[in-house]
Amino acid sequence: MAQNSNQKRAERREKSERNMNRAVILLIAGIVAEWYLLMIDRVYARGNVEQFIKWYDVLGVLRWVGLVLLAAGVALYVLRKQKPQLSWAGYSLVGVGVFLTFTSICMRHVYPTSVTVMCVLVPVLMILGIVYLFYQAEFSVQATALALALGALVLLSRSQSKAVIACAVLALLAVAALLAGTFFLKKEKGVLKLGGKRFRFFSADMDYRLTLGVPALCLVLVLAALAAPAVAFYATWGLAIVAFVLAVYYTIRLL
Repeated sequence: MAQNSNQKRAERREKSERNMNRAVILLIAGIVAEWYLLMIDRVYARGNVEQFIKWYDVLGVLRWVGLVLLAAGVALYVLRKQKPQLSWAGYSLVGVGVFLTFTSICMRHVYPTSVTVMCVLVPVLMILGIVYLFYQAEFSVQATALALALGALVLLSRSQSKAVIACAVLALLAVAALLAGTFFLKKEKGVLKLGGKRFRFFSADMDYRLTLGVPALCLVLVLAALAAPAVAFYATWGLAIVAFVLAVYYTIRLL
């Protein structure tokens, strides 16, 4: 029994160290991506006409650079079985390629809104990634629903354009999908069965009240903001307080 206990502690320590390394990589990648987007925002979205024309062409070139990096990353990923050391390089090139291609296309064709949205989206995704690595799975679901709802509410509190409403509806659908997925996993006691394999997402004895309640609250508030735009401002503050309380609660549970 003592040997099993020592083995479990060693496995937990190894997992903790692995997650810490991933979190550091994620943090560095997020900081670099945010610096890049803020620089583009300054010289392209907020610059003068000459800077706009110059960076519009630069983004066109970066789009193709991203596609080349993406293709190279896929090639290295395919070769990973023959040379396992190429796996990390393949993942990195795919990530950089997708980022450059996606951001360049968005910033060229959805100007200037996409620049501002991505400047906010990158740190949000970085925080959600860290939450996924260190916190319980249920908090990852709740934090994702809160991030989607808060993003929709912030946009709705500033504008009622068709593009903003479309983004809010997409966020609404994503939160609804999270809620439906969580409800399904509750019925399956936290296990998803695919192709004869079992993937455990939640512990068998998990209390689902918060994990179902938070996405449901997000769903109701975004729907209310779509029906009555004045609700968006107050709902944003309400969900921000909920997010802070949940972060404190789950952090205490980690200790």
